[in-house]
Amino acid sequence: MTHAALAIACALSAQAAPPQPEQRPGAPRSADGAAGIVAVWQQQTVTWDRIRPVLAELAGSEALAEVLLDEMLAERARARGIAPDESALEHEERTLLEFLDEDPDRARRLMDDVRVRQGLGPVRWRALLWRNAVLRALVAPDVQVAESQVVAAHDAAHGPRRRARVIAVPDLRTAQAVTVRLGGGEPFDALAVELSTDGSASRGGLVPATSRLDPKVPSGMREALWALAKPGDVSPPVMVGTGYLLIRLEREDPGDGTTLEAGRERAVRAVRLAQERARMDQLALDMLRPVKPTVFDDSLADSWNRVRTGATRSDRPPPG
Repeated sequence: MTHAALAIACALSAQAAPPQPEQRPGAPRSADGAAGIVAVWQQQTVTWDRIRPVLAELAGSEALAEVLLDEMLAERARARGIAPDESALEHEERTLLEFLDEDPDRARRLMDDVRVRQGLGPVRWRALLWRNAVLRALVAPDVQVAESQVVAAHDAAHGPRRRARVIAVPDLRTAQAVTVRLGGGEPFDALAVELSTDGSASRGGLVPATSRLDPKVPSGMREALWALAKPGDVSPPVMVGTGYLLIRLEREDPGDGTTLEAGRERAVRAVRLAQERARMDQLALDMLRPVKPTVFDDSLADSWNRVRTGATRSDRPPPG
């Protein structure tokens, strides 16, 4: 579940509703309702009747999904006695900043960039913080932090990392053919550009540095990468998902020397936040999946049907 469209237009209960911004003094209001003029340029006027179907097609499905999700979350919040206050919203903002970058100034710049790209104005931003606060409170009791996860998180943050190039191909026969070409002296990066189906192909197969225990990287890839003895070595074909990888070790960057005990508190928090985020997204997805509203606006109905059908298809695990 992503949060690309966060328009909140419904009125929720005072106890559990996402907080709404105050109307600024002097801010313009539509004088004659839904058909009122919303913009004027030269001799042209734009009314809500003109812009509504465009907005519905552009983001109506996601906006409606957010509204319905908030209605359901408000109901659960009331039942559980969850009522996020201002401090809870501030906590959610700090959590997001921490996730974006350790450097506060850089994190703030990144967050501002996200808000601009996703169109998160004051109403939608506060609604997102409220939604996250409720979701986090709902899933937090189910989060359990295992020692192995703490060790992996610490290793990812402070341990050595290996930089590699990969060539991803759909089947073993192709992987074996690539191995033969590599043995004949063809450059790994050139073959990656020519043949790899991975997104790194345009970079000659170069992928982000990987720690030995990084949970975000498939275990087969990690094990093959860390089994290579020296830079320049290439792995045999490794099955990952439904395809195969060839992996070339570029170099190893040493860890920073931070011990597990010194970094334990931060590692535990990283594991907990990652689990909460995954559970929050899954809960929101599960709540929305069975929803089938009766939509009376033709443009919005078309948007809902198109986007929700695509979302259902995307729920299937991607190949590889």
